[in-house]
Order: sequence, then structure tokens, then C-alpha cells
Amino acid sequence: MKVLVDNDATKGLALPAVIIANVRSGGTFLSHYLSNHPDIFCDRGESLHHLSIWHTYLTSDRVKLLHCLTHMTGWHVSMCKLVYGQAFQPEVWAYLVRTKPHVIHLTRRNVVRQAVSALINRSVRSGQHAQVHPAHTVEDVPGVKISLTPDSILELARGLATQDRQSTKALAAFPNVLSLDYASLGGEGTTVARIPTKVGQTICTFLGVPYHAMSCELKRVNPQPLAEILVNWRDVRPAIQASEFSEFLKGEA
Repeated sequence: MKVLVDNDATKGLALPAVIIANVRSGGTFLSHYLSNHPDIFCDRGESLHHLSIWHTYLTSDRVKLLHCLTHMTGWHVSMCKLVYGQAFQPEVWAYLVRTKPHVIHLTRRNVVRQAVSALINRSVRSGQHAQVHPAHTVEDVPGVKISLTPDSILELARGLATQDRQSTKALAAFPNVLSLDYASLGGEGTTVARIPTKVGQTICTFLGVPYHAMSCELKRVNPQPLAEILVNWRDVRPAIQASEFSEFLKGEA
């Protein structure tokens, strides 16, 4: 039987890239989306996370694993997703500064919804919330009903906004950075995310690959208005209204 060999030398010169994303800002969705491009290797998991299948092989050498994930051969782009807590670990950040991969920086302007999503996720993962509620899913799940204190939401929202400013400043030294907002990946308040063609084309151009109509089956969790999520919305709303985040109340009534 004749074996066909792909001798395209350019496929051995993969462009190293990373998605650097704040928590609950669409990083997992975007990595799943890009992994469906025929010219892109994109690790879709929490590569440096203790729950990752890679952890068995990780031991203490995160940089070695990161180098592996951004230098896979057989694709034109080799990349993975890092949340802030991973990207800014001293040894990982030093590696990124030294190698300067292409960076897709993903944030979420609506830090109020981001904070609520993160607090719900923490509650579920810690077992404090009785309802089974996955962080990522391909199936429809019932909406969560939960009580969160106004102070916890505002404190986390301010922390998330500060992290975004700090990361934007740190990434200014990188020559190739594409900044995207969560809303640009399909918009807030929708169950199934669809990355607009124009945004997909922008991403592919940035990574130097032809555009392909990619898809991702992950669904957004808790897309409903905050008034339907927070059982104590009557207490939360006035606190947000009196804060610097009052603009994000639009559409939440």
C-alpha cells in the first residue's frame, strides 16, 4: 500500500500563540472554536490547571508544557488558553516575555455579569449550591436561582476590572496582541454563542491563516437577566445603581 507523505515544510513552522483571558470571559469557548480550524492546533482544556489531563505529565515544569503546546508540528498555528492566574505565574510569564507569542487578549467589559458568573461558579464548585450546574455544557441547563451579597459582587467586579487594566498594561510590550471583548464572541444574553463572521475573519487574519466557518457546541450558562438569577435582586440593584457600574444595569430589569 502506498503511503502518502505530506512534505509541506511550512507546517513544521507553526506560529506560537496563546489566548490570555480573564475568568468567565469566553476563553474556553474561543479555544474550542479555534480548535475546529484545520490549520490551528488549540488546546481546549485548562492546560496548566490541576484538573487537566496534562497534569500527570506536568510535574513542576509548567514552562516545558507550555512550550510543547505552542510548538506542536503539523499545523500553521500552535496555541493554548491561559487564564490570568496561569499566564502571570512568574516562570510562565518570564517564558512568554522571552518568546513573545501572538496573544489574543480576551476580557469582558460587563464586569458585573462576569462577577456574578464567577461567584456562581465558585459556589457550585465548592458544593455550596445544591443544584448541579456545569461551568461549561453542550446541553440546556436550568437557570440558577441564588442569593449573592451586593458587596461580594461589587468587590469582585472591581477586582476583575483592575486585573484587566494590569494585564493590558503588561501586554503592551508584546508586538502582536489582538484584544477582544466577550460580547464580540456572540453577545451577552444569548444561549448559543455564534462568533460573527467579521470577528472570525479578524482572528484568522491575526493568526495568518485562511478564514473557515468554525463552530462550537458549548452553550452559555445563565444567559437570563440578573433579575431572574439573583433572588435578592431588589437588594443588589440599588447597590449597583449607586456604584461606578450603573451602566451595566441596562437590560437587566
